[in-house]
Amino acid sequence: MKRVCRCCCAGISVLVLFVGISFVFSQENKSPYQIQIRAAQESAIYKKGETVVFQVQLLENNKPLAGKELAYLIQGDGNVEQKGTVLTTDSAAIIETSLNRSGFLKCTVQWKNANGVQISALGGAGVDPLEIRAETPEPDDFDSFWNAKKEELAKLPMNPQLVPVPAEKIGNPAIQVFDIKVDCLGGKPVSGYLAKPVDAKPKSLPIVISYHGAGVYSANMPINNAARGVLALDVNAHGIENGQPAEFYKTLANSELKDYRIANGNDREKIYFTGMFLRVIRSLQFMKSLPEWDGKTIAVTGGSQGGGQALVAAGSDPAVTFCIAHVPAICYPTGDIEGNFGGWPGFLRGKTKETADPAVVKTVPYIDAANFARRIKAESILSTGFIDYICSPTSVYVAYNNITAPKQIFSNPESTHAVPPKTYEISNKLLWDYIERNRVPKTE
Repeated sequence: MKRVCRCCCAGISVLVLFVGISFVFSQENKSPYQIQIRAAQESAIYKKGETVVFQVQLLENNKPLAGKELAYLIQGDGNVEQKGTVLTTDSAAIIETSLNRSGFLKCTVQWKNANGVQISALGGAGVDPLEIRAETPEPDDFDSFWNAKKEELAKLPMNPQLVPVPAEKIGNPAIQVFDIKVDCLGGKPVSGYLAKPVDAKPKSLPIVISYHGAGVYSANMPINNAARGVLALDVNAHGIENGQPAEFYKTLANSELKDYRIANGNDREKIYFTGMFLRVIRSLQFMKSLPEWDGKTIAVTGGSQGGGQALVAAGSDPAVTFCIAHVPAICYPTGDIEGNFGGWPGFLRGKTKETADPAVVKTVPYIDAANFARRIKAESILSTGFIDYICSPTSVYVAYNNITAPKQIFSNPESTHAVPPKTYEISNKLLWDYIERNRVPKTE
């Protein structure tokens, strides 16, 4: 049975999804053995200093296996590390810990059977997550840096190139699609697919823009979005050609775009995400220039790296009115040197304040999506998984807590770096309900 718990105040809501037993993972689907972990507190959210309880069971063919010793490791924000063992029983064994600050805890449990086969499971819990904040202040010239970039962009002619996609590749005669390129700063154009209804009238349609996660691949044709009566743009993260054979993207991923995520981390002008964010800003400038835009509604969406870009879009342009950022990346890059779990791409992973390159520490706040989040005026939806090691829940909550506009977050205790279908279903319904509520009335 699925239950949804929502706590709301002052336009802010925290939405926790419980799906069966939280924290249930089996790494060996073919194995008769399985470890189950769940927080004793159903929400998996605790108060500072409160005892955090993980309940653990070892199962064989779905039946409790007692008398076995499991090893566990608890790691958490504030450099928490706790090791130990626990003996299984017919009921759940108990692992206890606590955290005297706001943050997250992850518990890894392992067991090796007599044949040497090892299985493991992972559980997580949050401690006062609404109080999580970054210690490292944003740069004093954050706004002036990005405002100067936007002014420079505005002076550069967009020179849009729209190449029609053949009707047979669209499959819907009511929709037209264009492979687009728009000139941009940073060495690469905005590229992507623009889709819109063929009979769209001037000033009649809201905008929906989607941004891409990490990796090197083509943009997608947002035909289904356009069919719902919007101007739809799917933006290629890298400003590269769309619709090419797989080998084209594989070659780029192994050459000029290899390790792009951490390139030039010591220079705010050359760091890769400065160029990517310029394309995000330019994509908005381009879409707002289209005559069919209703002048009222702009929604931006994305997951992981795309979620980070969605936060940047909403934070850099007050014309954005709705934002969905699932498990957003590029948030809280300084977390690692603050003794917390920072977010992808991990510029400072494994570093401390003493061992980190000072130039990187100085640079990464300029591309921290959590700093852009502080400037968001749009209604916003974020999501996170409590056992996400890629875009840590700590980093997501830093971004979420920086948003002062109406917002809500889907907190999924059982999730790694994946968004549960139910989260997509609910957030998408909220998006399209918002679009329909705010449509400009049709005129004859």
